[in-house]
Amino acid sequence: MTDLKWVKICVGSVIVYLMLFGFLAHSVSLRKGRFKDSHLMRLYSFAIATTFTMSYGRNMLIDLLKNRFNLENVIQLYSYMNIVAVIVNYLTALILSRTFVRFFNRVALYETIKFFDVNAKTLIVSVRLVLLKGLLIPVIYEVTLILQQIRNAPDKHLLWTFHTLLPMILSQMFPNLFFSALVICKTLMVSLNERLMEIVNEVNCLQNILQMSLQKPYYRMQRFCELADRLDLLAQKYDIICKQTTVYLHLLSAPLICSLLCNLCGITAGCFTQYLAIAETLVNNEPYDAFNALTNAVFLVISIVEVLLQGHICDDNRLKVQETGLILQRMNLTHADLRFKESVEAFSLLVLVTEYKIQPLGLLEINISLVQDVLSAVTSFLLIFVQSDLTLRFSLK
Repeated sequence: MTDLKWVKICVGSVIVYLMLFGFLAHSVSLRKGRFKDSHLMRLYSFAIATTFTMSYGRNMLIDLLKNRFNLENVIQLYSYMNIVAVIVNYLTALILSRTFVRFFNRVALYETIKFFDVNAKTLIVSVRLVLLKGLLIPVIYEVTLILQQIRNAPDKHLLWTFHTLLPMILSQMFPNLFFSALVICKTLMVSLNERLMEIVNEVNCLQNILQMSLQKPYYRMQRFCELADRLDLLAQKYDIICKQTTVYLHLLSAPLICSLLCNLCGITAGCFTQYLAIAETLVNNEPYDAFNALTNAVFLVISIVEVLLQGHICDDNRLKVQETGLILQRMNLTHADLRFKESVEAFSLLVLVTEYKIQPLGLLEINISLVQDVLSAVTSFLLIFVQSDLTLRFSLK
């Protein structure tokens, strides 16, 4: 089986997965390999979205009306935030259905992968982070929920944990898709930069004094024209990769922001709960519940890991895009052909004017420093809360 067929199988599996849960409000023509509007799929997506909203939204409303909304329960709070995120995902899929169709029909994914000759092994190595984020984290969630239910509600059936787990999985559907797109983008940019480096090495070699004395002018002109054609192709692929990634970001901005808010909520609530448990033990001499502290810590760590992974892949992509410009600067054009100089100048101008930022809704740029900003904000909030809380506790004593 060819590498391209493996890619098509992976993409097909994702499409079926999205259709099953109603996140694809359009159909796919297998014969033509294109997306198209479908009233039936839009109706199915709307039915799934309505069922989810009525089921989980009703439970949230009942808990709110009966004052069962416990801010100290990290899992409950995190679950509620994810329910809101899932509803936003469904709204995104329904409202932007036709926009998604036009976008996917314009994306030259298979052609670009075929052009760079990206093999299956390279893609499998690249998607390790996707597997970690998409498969391992839900498994950890489920194990934690099962252990918690066995301890707190042993009479309930273990399948009930899936009811809590489902929003946590669905809320990350679109963010995980964009994460996968960034991983593919990074793989393609690595291949592009490698090919660009080959051109740079050959161009610099052609302008070596010894080489210039051995080669005839016609041969040199022919080689520079061939290299210019290759450079123009790379410039086209560079433009496609950067533009399509940016457009996909704009389409998924709302789900990405919701995902970040969910993780911020998980980090804040996790730190807050850990502090309360320690404070109650040290100040009020209450027994320390190590089990609850451990389960809450799982959600705290996963929220931090989610933000770290997102920031890491965004930083990697930004560096690979910037590396293209740095490689172009290594090119010696002193004795290069005019046709080749024009191609280099056009590519350099394209790199200069291309604004590649992972900045959903223009609110904040996702990078590794985002984790530092989030942790800094949470730490500042907790310090203020701890100071006021300890003052109040000791004054009451």
